[in-house]
Amino acid sequence: MIPKKQLQFELTEFKDDPEFMRIPATENYDYWLLLMEYFLAKSDTFEIHCFNEEVTAIREITSDLMGLFESKEKQGMTIFTGFLTADIMKFLLTRHLIDQKRLAWFSVFLISGDQLVFTSEHWGTEFFVPDVTEEDLLFIKHVAPDETTFDHYEEN
Repeated sequence: MIPKKQLQFELTEFKDDPEFMRIPATENYDYWLLLMEYFLAKSDTFEIHCFNEEVTAIREITSDLMGLFESKEKQGMTIFTGFLTADIMKFLLTRHLIDQKRLAWFSVFLISGDQLVFTSEHWGTEFFVPDVTEEDLLFIKHVAPDETTFDHYEEN
């Protein structure tokens, strides 16, 4: 069996904001948009996790994307799943901030078939690519903020 190359990477510098946790020090999410565009093109399904207390994010998803997903509550989270339609992709790329400060969703998972392709977690500050290619790695390192750490390893 050929080992898969795994990549975990995360931002390390954050803005000190008592209202919102895990805002990049640069207060800029351009890297996140570029990563999402790149991995959305490789995916056909999504899963979004929000804490139940994140009522603004939940309300926006349920009102703007009504009927385009399934949802359930589990362990204090509201979880949305469905196929990636043009409306959902547009929503992810244009409605990604809460109060123009922090990423709207705690976690976003992108999937192709039954294979995980990409994860964005902790409000867009921690990421995982389970079968990263050299092309993926070059792109990610090009768009990631300077204060990003990378852990690239092989797994059977």
